[in-house]
Amino acid sequence: MEGPRGARVEELEEIIKLSNKVFRSTLEGDMGREYPLLFSEKNCENLRIIKEDNKIVSLVGILFSDILILGNKIKVCMIGSVATDPEYRGRGFATLLMQDSILKSVQEGADLMLISGGRGLYRRLGAINAGLYKTFHIDKAKLPKSSLKVRKVDEGDIPKLLKLMESESVRFLRSYEELKILLACSMVVNRPGEVLIIEDNDVPLGYVAIQLSRKPEEIPHIKEIGGSRSAIIDSLYSILEIYKKDSILLDTLSSDTEISYILEKLGIRGEDRGFAGTIKIINPKGFIRSLDSYFRRILGEEYNNFSVEFNPPFTFRFKDERFFVREEDLPALIFGSIEKKIEIPEYLPMIKKIFEMLFPIPLVDYGLNYT
Repeated sequence: MEGPRGARVEELEEIIKLSNKVFRSTLEGDMGREYPLLFSEKNCENLRIIKEDNKIVSLVGILFSDILILGNKIKVCMIGSVATDPEYRGRGFATLLMQDSILKSVQEGADLMLISGGRGLYRRLGAINAGLYKTFHIDKAKLPKSSLKVRKVDEGDIPKLLKLMESESVRFLRSYEELKILLACSMVVNRPGEVLIIEDNDVPLGYVAIQLSRKPEEIPHIKEIGGSRSAIIDSLYSILEIYKKDSILLDTLSSDTEISYILEKLGIRGEDRGFAGTIKIINPKGFIRSLDSYFRRILGEEYNNFSVEFNPPFTFRFKDERFFVREEDLPALIFGSIEKKIEIPEYLPMIKKIFEMLFPIPLVDYGLNYT
């Protein structure tokens, strides 16, 4: 066995071939074209592989990115294309590569791992489903008509899109070059899609990244939004006209109370859901430190009475009260979780009040950034 190790540029074609064998054997498409940031020469060192019998038989893809959460920048590693050749499964290769990927990611300064899947492999390594989101099923009959212009973006719209994205308090930090690549591959999360911009007299008001229907019975699915919430809702009727559909799905963060308020006034309620995969805080100390300015802003003078101790189990302290939490439960405490609720005992009233002030904080959703 050779590895785990980073891939070499000359191995990239073989890696894409393995990924296609596992993920595109019954589907059209090419993983290299669909996820060009992951499968790029620049990212080869982060494509972690194992070779056996002189060929690549197992792969874990890592893509690093910065995200912004309420003014706090956090480096994340996104895990995707976890693939083992069917003839070489059951030998623990994927586990070795995931362990290697965690070590590699911590070395590169990442604090949070986002995994595009929920299989037992990830959960055995301490990843859980966390984050709070909503999905709205919206019927055309409930929507107002609008004179707003809706059109597919082109390369000339990238500066407009970036400005709209910059207005979001929870987002991936994207460069011009990255966004250009993401738009060109025409993928939204794990399906073909496109980005539409919403304008009024040529003034950009918002955008949506939308998965296209692959079958007649499927409906479009908006996976990312940015800009004016009222403009986005006002544009939905026109969007359904474009795609000749009678309904549409819209994903949002649960913390996006504005869009929930607008839709509920139209008689539309969202369904709660979790992150589209699993997450793991791989560097708890670095992650908590990255949120320090948020803690200071929210707690004010009480910040001086608040501290976190990092010797497992992790200890949150406020004045003379202490709350212990296991490392694998940190995401549920901080981001919230529909599958695991962290209960604060009644005998810790001050800790309970502080946690209600601080948590949950919103977590990015994949949208255009998916691996």
